[in-house]
This record gives sequence, structure tokens and C-alpha cells, in this order.
Amino acid sequence: MFLVVQHIWTRWTKATRGGTAVKRRPKLREAYALPNVPTAQSAWLHDIRALEKEDFETYVRWEPLTLEGWTKQRPTHAANLRWRIVGNSAELDLLEPTPSCRQTPWPAVLPRPLTTLAVGETCRMDWNARFRASAFGSNLSTHFEEHRYWVAACISAETGLFVDNKPTKHIDLRGSIY
Repeated sequence: MFLVVQHIWTRWTKATRGGTAVKRRPKLREAYALPNVPTAQSAWLHDIRALEKEDFETYVRWEPLTLEGWTKQRPTHAANLRWRIVGNSAELDLLEPTPSCRQTPWPAVLPRPLTTLAVGETCRMDWNARFRASAFGSNLSTHFEEHRYWVAACISAETGLFVDNKPTKHIDLRGSIY
């Protein structure tokens, strides 16, 4: 068994959030087709991002995934997804994203594990937040982020794994960020 994680995310500021914004924030799709999925690794990442500081170019990356590599990615993001493979299942958790800078509520308690995936199951997790640029107030600007994680526990993965199927489980932690 191995995991496939598709992380779809965007980051923007107030300058591009409204209908009269000079730059238009792109609408990312709900899910994307996967590249060819080898099974030699225990986890693979399909990262799709559109960030204001990168002129909202849509960047796509496909690479082996480790928990250490996930938490040290560039550009940095609130790498709050955690996983653990236990036998023929995967336990998934969402940690509280950047609490010192986050300005929007997060659930006080989430179960541990948040969910468990058996082989052949998929999970979609959505969350969003508003963040201060500085934890100590030296920079009062804010930015907004939206994240969607698709996670599948697989023996093999087809390119349409997330596009052609509804998730077995859906966890929605989105709230009002404005």
C-alpha cells in the first residue's frame, strides 16, 4: 500500500480578493488528473498551487513524499497534514495551522486520528484561513489561504483517481475568512 496526496492550494492578499482587483485570482479545479503513478515509494505528492507572489501562475509538482520533506517545502505553507501507515490502512490528521499568525478560528479539538483510510478509499479535506504576516505585530498585513487535500490509500493509482471519483470521506473545515 502507498499514499497519493494531491495538495491544491492558493495564497493571496486583500489586493487581489475583490471583484475590482487588478490581478485576478484563478479558480483552481476541485481535483486534477494524476501523472503516471509509480508504486516504489510509500507516498507521492501532486502539488498544485497558485500564489499571488508568483503572479498566480499555476505550478504543478509531482514527486516522492516524506513527512520531513512535506514540512520543509518551498514556498512554505501550513503543512498541517500528517499521516501514518498502520498495517493496511493510513491514519490521517490535520494539525492546527500556524496558530501564532492565524486570525480565523480552528476547531478546539479534533479526533486523533481524524480519519482512517483502508486500501481503495479516498479522503478530501478542505480548510481555509486568514493569517497575519508577523506573529508579533511588526507587520500588520494579512494574507489568505485555501487548501484542499485529496488523499488515497492505494495498491495502484489511475490518473483519474481524484477527478473521476467522489471521495469516500470528506472533512470540511472551511470558514469565513473575510
